[in-house]
Amino acid sequence: MTDYEIIGNEVQYLEVKLKEGESAFVEPGHLIFRTPGTRLDTKSGGLRGAFSHMLAGSAVFLLKVEGPGSFGSAGFLPGKILRIDLTGNSVLAEFNAFLCMDSTISYSSKFAGIWQGMVGGEGLFLERFSGTGSLMLHGHGHVLKMDLADGEEIQAEMSHVLAFDETVQYSVSRIGGLKTMVLAGMEGEGLFFATMRGPGRVWLHTISLQQLAAKMVVRR
Repeated sequence: MTDYEIIGNEVQYLEVKLKEGESAFVEPGHLIFRTPGTRLDTKSGGLRGAFSHMLAGSAVFLLKVEGPGSFGSAGFLPGKILRIDLTGNSVLAEFNAFLCMDSTISYSSKFAGIWQGMVGGEGLFLERFSGTGSLMLHGHGHVLKMDLADGEEIQAEMSHVLAFDETVQYSVSRIGGLKTMVLAGMEGEGLFFATMRGPGRVWLHTISLQQLAAKMVVRR
């Protein structure tokens, strides 16, 4: 079993220790270091998978790191690392959340829908992970976990949605009327909510890249 160690408190990074015969996949842009004993290879999801990953803004190829040895991985901004252990089920995640995963997990892209992609600010595709093993994601700020019962709903601002079980149904709706949308837009806040209906788990991160970028532009 792959040894994952999450290091740090407010700003976390991941150290992965691999034994002989063990391997893990990592997104190239999130690889910090590796020890000399490790071997690198590349993996893609074929032409269709590569095309959807390119449209999503994520890496077309993943690096396969083979043991023995270790490597480090981290997100681009301060935040928390989320470990999700899959047991034959599937989760969907925003395209820039992926850090690394066991080589036993399948990785593909799922079309989020024109409406969700256009208004959500996170692209037209979600990343889909399925199989058995550990998946490591990075959330900006703190990560909130919510367990929804069958039929239970929450509404989350679109750009704060980090990941959710594929059993969760979601749809996108506008926040309030025109006045609400205009005032919210002036503050650089999101204008649309995702309605998430259980059963299943939902993970949210407290810092939105979309809102952070808007604040930086305003302050300049």
